[in-house]
Amino acid sequence: MLVASSNFLVPNATFVVELIAFLLVLFVLRRYVLPVINKSMEDRQQTIRQSMEDAETARRRAEEAEAEYARTVEAARHEARAMVDEANRIGEELRADLRQRGEQEYERIISRAQADIDASARRAAEDLRRQVVDIVITVTEKVIGEGFGSDGQRALIDRTIAEVEAEASSAPEVNA
Repeated sequence: MLVASSNFLVPNATFVVELIAFLLVLFVLRRYVLPVINKSMEDRQQTIRQSMEDAETARRRAEEAEAEYARTVEAARHEARAMVDEANRIGEELRADLRQRGEQEYERIISRAQADIDASARRAAEDLRRQVVDIVITVTEKVIGEGFGSDGQRALIDRTIAEVEAEASSAPEVNA
């Protein structure tokens, strides 16, 4: 009997009990523990799958948002360029308008100055004419020796001076 008890191929009572206990533990594990672990693993896998889908959705939304941002930035740049162009155009129009107003004001001032000069020249000519008339009358009175102040005589002198001026203005001017 020694041979049979020392042969490891022949099961002994301990082996059978250990085998039954092992199978019982396997049965309990399979029946009660393994479903809980499997459910936990499936839930975890589902959570991971959902996280992956959410991450993919978030990535797509981020790409769409980035594309929208790029479109918005490009539209804003285009609008800014249009505003700058419009401002430049308005500036050029204002500059041209101000230049035209300045030229008109210049012409008005020149015209007014010319009119003032002409009026001053006419007044000076009238004053000179009166002085010449007075001198001619004074000289004539001294030469003739009698008063020479009537209105008819003054009109005669004015007419004579006007004729002399007309002849002087029609004569060609000589530049010195």
